[in-house]
Amino acid sequence: MSLFGSILQAREKPNVLLILVDDLKPIMGCHGDTLAKTPNMDELAASGMRFDLAYCNQAVCAPSRFALMLGSHSTSTGLYGLGSHLRKTWPTAVTIPQHFAKHGYRTESLGKVYHIGHGNKGDPESFSVPHFKEKVIEYVDPASKPEDGLTREEAMFQNQP
Repeated sequence: MSLFGSILQAREKPNVLLILVDDLKPIMGCHGDTLAKTPNMDELAASGMRFDLAYCNQAVCAPSRFALMLGSHSTSTGLYGLGSHLRKTWPTAVTIPQHFAKHGYRTESLGKVYHIGHGNKGDPESFSVPHFKEKVIEYVDPASKPEDGLTREEAMFQNQP
């Protein structure tokens, strides 16, 4: 690569893909699991930045998600319950997606980034485009289970000590 190409590449913003998954556990090939077939996630983990040591800020999902998106603990935000509404509790909050958008990134929510339900629609102010789908159930796709794959019950049984 030429010096000019290196300079251009250095000025480009890196692509950022933040994947949040409920109850994932280390059940992926990149974590050494031999049962799960996760080639795409394994490739992302190998070529990107992977965080192996993490903890949950709260025992319930909504406050934990808010803590991550705000970079603040629940004791600072006042967001404790499942029915918590970010903008009602902290109207001037700046989320990670808002920060990225302010710096020229397109931000998009695909899935359950913020807890939805309980009258909560997420946080439209955080994203460049409207939320992809409103209900979690719309993400369930029976075709996503391969013929020789495990059912949810079989997978849970496999995880028993």
